[in-house]
Amino acid sequence: MLNEADALVPIPETVRRLGLVALEHLLTIAGLNKTLEGKGPFTLFGPNDEAFRKLPDWAKKAVSNKTVLVEFLKYHVLPGLLNAKDLKNDLLVPTVQGPKVRVNIYNKIPTDRKMITAQCAPIELERVDKQASNGLIHVLQGVMIPPAGNAVVSLAACPKFQTLVKLVKLAGLTQTLAGGDHFTIFAPTNDAIAKVPQALLDKLLKDKKLLTKVLTYHVVPSTLCSAGISKGPVKTVEGQTVQLSVSERGVKVNNANVIYADGSITNGVIHAIDTVLLPPTLAEHRRVGPVAI
Repeated sequence: MLNEADALVPIPETVRRLGLVALEHLLTIAGLNKTLEGKGPFTLFGPNDEAFRKLPDWAKKAVSNKTVLVEFLKYHVLPGLLNAKDLKNDLLVPTVQGPKVRVNIYNKIPTDRKMITAQCAPIELERVDKQASNGLIHVLQGVMIPPAGNAVVSLAACPKFQTLVKLVKLAGLTQTLAGGDHFTIFAPTNDAIAKVPQALLDKLLKDKKLLTKVLTYHVVPSTLCSAGISKGPVKTVEGQTVQLSVSERGVKVNNANVIYADGSITNGVIHAIDTVLLPPTLAEHRRVGPVAI
């Protein structure tokens, strides 16, 4: 492990000293060591070994392509120095790859424990500001996935959200969700929307105002990464609150389960859910039934 008394060395050797074995291996495969031995300065968000082990299969397959791997790793490198003391909530910082990284700071309830994330990957607070001769390393407990675009672009790119995208367009919310600086979208999948009773769906399709009310009840006007979520109510864009809960099984929003968390977008984060959220004023419609759109 890195001994602070050792003479400072460039980032690749510092990665090795920190025991980031998987990252060291991938930097070598990607041919980025020479770049990261350069003058810099650079700030590297360095995922630990467990972060790479937890990568979903689709991501492991993607980074097996060297071109994708290079872009993926470059997204973890910032030009210049970003010290831990300068990390602020919803700070957006450019990377050498292009897209920005979003930093968020949370106080976890009830412990009031501080949590800092970079693109929703938790930062190891015991291993920040690890100095190299040409920069800094902050160790991550996850990896950072570059965003494909804003909320609308990202939803449209995923087949599981095609029904939701149609409803967003019908409600005239495309421009709203494409803009904004920080949204959290609890996005019901096609299967989730298919559980909505047909009578309610018919009502929503005929009443744009009501449809807008339901859709904006799925949107929170702040960035809530799964690692930073605490139990309690959170106000939505619609105006009413949703109730968040966290357990070993994951995150719940009202009665909906988050089945895929931390989808990366340029204006916040997307969490896929398995049940449509209905504002309290529509509680009588919560009976499940098949629908077709």
